Amino acid sequence: MEDRLKNFKKAMKRTVLQDLTFTEKHKSSIRRQISYPSISEEGVLVAIFQLLKEKRTGFELNRLLRARGIEKFENEEGFLYMSLHRLEHKGYLHTHWIEPDVKYYQLNAKGLKMLKNLENKGNNEAYFLNEILER
Repeated sequence: MEDRLKNFKKAMKRTVLQDLTFTEKHKSSIRRQISYPSISEEGVLVAIFQLLKEKRTGFELNRLLRARGIEKFENEEGFLYMSLHRLEHKGYLHTHWIEPDVKYYQLNAKGLKMLKNLENKGNNEAYFLNEILER
């Protein structure tokens, strides 16, 4: 089957696709739309909570979020750190400094309980989002 697909791809390049040209901007836009579907705020929050089951730095968290296709904090890392600070202030995270400039974040018992509630499909995610991010 794979050989047939390779042959089909070669045939398409020789005929139909050779006349098409795309700008890099257009290619980039298409790749983003295919690779990274939009994720709701609730989805971003669940991803942050899931990733913070283990001890992580903000840098590690940002990298792992990007690996999941969440680009919300791309070039705006300050928003991620503001969110982490808010979660810490609300009592969902345990934080500690290892070195003078390296801060680690991890869910505490309250955060783990909230994650369980967020992952439970029967609960209203919007309620939890409002509860967590309420200013």
